Amino acid sequence: MNTSHDVIARSHRLDGTPEQLTAYYSSWAPTYERDVTNVHYAGPRIMAEMFSRLKRQSPASEVTALDAGCGTGLVGRQIAGDRTITLDGLDLSHEMVTEAARTGAYRLLTSGVDLNQGLTEIAAHTYDITVCCGVFTPGHVHPVAVEGLLRVTRPGGHVLLSTRKRYLSETDFTERIESLCAEGRTAVVEHHADRPYTTDEPADYWVLAVP
Repeated sequence: MNTSHDVIARSHRLDGTPEQLTAYYSSWAPTYERDVTNVHYAGPRIMAEMFSRLKRQSPASEVTALDAGCGTGLVGRQIAGDRTITLDGLDLSHEMVTEAARTGAYRLLTSGVDLNQGLTEIAAHTYDITVCCGVFTPGHVHPVAVEGLLRVTRPGGHVLLSTRKRYLSETDFTERIESLCAEGRTAVVEHHADRPYTTDEPADYWVLAVP
């Protein structure tokens, strides 16, 4: 019998193509939340805590946010109680977005979006805060996807990311962030290393500022 650990581990062996990811998550969507609960997935909770802290620091009375790679809406559910937040979500998988719609947390939900393509569907500088939780993980998006997240976020806004620990060791994500900082396209406001993520692996959590 496949355990939740087995199902999640198989997702990390995908090749990152939209076709393979779409097929895998379309079948996983009905049991996704059960499986990530079984491995004590802490990402959405920690991301929501970071989001709430930024929101309290913002001078704006209302915030427009994007949950990029929203999945079944775990992050959205965490922040849905704040009526001063307008939240949109997007994901590659239609079935995952269908589950996210059941949360009632989102103004707008879009499926079929490949983060590797730079979020060209969205105008630049649209959101105050962009959240991307559980996406920068083996077998999924490439580090270049962070550039699209920065592009759709307004100057003065922030991008919140989680990066699974093994992803950092297997990709040039850290080097890409350093390059973007050197080019003046972002700045690292917070970087929390080796924080809780799942029972089998920690993650790093990032807050990037958009100049």
